[in-house]
Amino acid sequence: MITRVRLAAALAALALLAVAPAARADAVDDFQGSWADRALDQQFDLAGDVPLRNVPWVGTHNSFNSVAEMGQTVSTYDPNQLLDLTDQLRLDIRALELDIHWFMSPHTPGFRAPVVCHARGGSEGHAGCSNEKLIGPVLGEIARWLRRPQNRDQVLLLYLEDHLDTVEGYDTAAAAVENELGGLLYRPPGGGGCTELPYELTRNEILATGAQVIAVSDCGLGTAWPAAVFRWDEHEEDRPQGYLGFPSCGPDYTRGDYNSKLIRYYEDRTQLTNAFPDRRDDGLTPATVASMTRCGVDLLGMDKLLAGDGRLRAAVWSWARRQPAGRSRCAIQRGTAKPKSARWFTRPCGRRLRVACRKGAGWVIGGVRRALRGRLACRRKGARYSVPRTGFEAQRLRLAMKRAGVGAVWLGYRRGPGGWSALDAR
Repeated sequence: MITRVRLAAALAALALLAVAPAARADAVDDFQGSWADRALDQQFDLAGDVPLRNVPWVGTHNSFNSVAEMGQTVSTYDPNQLLDLTDQLRLDIRALELDIHWFMSPHTPGFRAPVVCHARGGSEGHAGCSNEKLIGPVLGEIARWLRRPQNRDQVLLLYLEDHLDTVEGYDTAAAAVENELGGLLYRPPGGGGCTELPYELTRNEILATGAQVIAVSDCGLGTAWPAAVFRWDEHEEDRPQGYLGFPSCGPDYTRGDYNSKLIRYYEDRTQLTNAFPDRRDDGLTPATVASMTRCGVDLLGMDKLLAGDGRLRAAVWSWARRQPAGRSRCAIQRGTAKPKSARWFTRPCGRRLRVACRKGAGWVIGGVRRALRGRLACRRKGARYSVPRTGFEAQRLRLAMKRAGVGAVWLGYRRGPGGWSALDAR
């Protein structure tokens, strides 16, 4: 049975390789500046002042495991991904997962080294590792993308799944993290010991230090590893099975879980996993991604990402298609019976509409005003003229509009010389 599964996986991988890498690169180029690209970029910026426990990340699962990234290896005969890490970053992926093993690599003959590969843990001999890259060059590729001038405002969540076995393994891997990421790394405080991810921290606060990467992993051994990475014991994760959309957002987590913890969902679309019915999941389809985005899932781990992927469009909860349009500097959110239709549109600022006001963690609807007078309408409600930062916040605003019988509200979101920005700060 296993032999047949591996043969099927090999044939599937060869079929995928038949798609010319140049065609994939062209598709990634075409994505740049598209509606989905611009919307995802603006959503990422908007959530810069949201604490990490509730900030959304669009990510990939086993991000490294592709022929495009690793070449022909044992594990890439059954890959999780089709694109290399740089192209994933160019598709607005901001959370990457790298599995690191302490392995006798052909790149370091006679010595063990930290290798990025898809394999079983050390107790099973790192079965599956072969000639994959060392962690240093992989991190170097990520660092080069982040250091490009146009990307210096980006923050990356880096999940390092560790199978490093010994103090030497952890120390060597930590040295590679430090050498390659250098000043890009937001480090745990000194003093030794493991530090839990600071869930009240924001991406804007990370950027303010000059850093662009926050790394999470297990505590590990020795002192060097916990000096470079945070543990994230307080996060929860699952694979999608029977996911229920807004407002129930179940069955795995309650609203209290969503509010207090970092929630991750990831899929596994490898041939080996899906050969066994009890290992399969429902997958992160476009419909599931849209539902999770509106429910407040914090981290999505997608397999088999491509430039034309409908899941990237499904992760857009803000602007309607072909928006923002025209030269108008002001934006509205529509409230409709269908949650996914409650999108944003540009409108002339002189129109008179009700106003979106944030009060505590919820929303109230202010009186009729022109857009530029929205602050006064919200002040009278003891609230702030605001704009949703996440898909879940947009859904809560939609419900507040429904209760008030309002079809459209001004958002505290304004276009200026540098682009769109929120009128309030969290």
